[in-house]
Amino acid sequence: MNEMIKTGVDVFVDVHGDEELPYNFIVGNQGLSSWDDRMEALHGAFLGAYCRANSDMQKHISYPTPPKASGRANLSLAAKQVGHKFNCLAVTLEMPFKDCRTNPDPVHGWSPKRSMKLGASLLDALIYVQPYLRAAGVGLDTFTLEDDAYVHPTSNYNAS
Repeated sequence: MNEMIKTGVDVFVDVHGDEELPYNFIVGNQGLSSWDDRMEALHGAFLGAYCRANSDMQKHISYPTPPKASGRANLSLAAKQVGHKFNCLAVTLEMPFKDCRTNPDPVHGWSPKRSMKLGASLLDALIYVQPYLRAAGVGLDTFTLEDDAYVHPTSNYNAS
């Protein structure tokens, strides 16, 4: 944290594995008091670019809990704490343990090789949003691609 305070943070990605959901997905920072049109636009653009860069990433399945009201986020989670402290794009990347249902591989499942490719394609998504991370005037009309629209988390999902 001391180094982040010294240098500042423009984007933060906390990488995890999820034991239950057989998908790659991004958890955003809804519920932070700083979650606004800028954060929503950056989140949508980042996730849209990530999906275009790697077909193992998707944006329709995530955790089933709806976002908390503004200012009610759990700041004990790394991405929420960093996003709050630095008012930056901060996400949690969740990967499946066994296989990715969007592109199942019955022989190898979710493999180290696929994890490495997902990590490499993260750079494409970061390059796409980099010019906007600290730009003034970023909002919901900044990104015109429909694929870059923010997808609201929902409790209506199917993990099977």
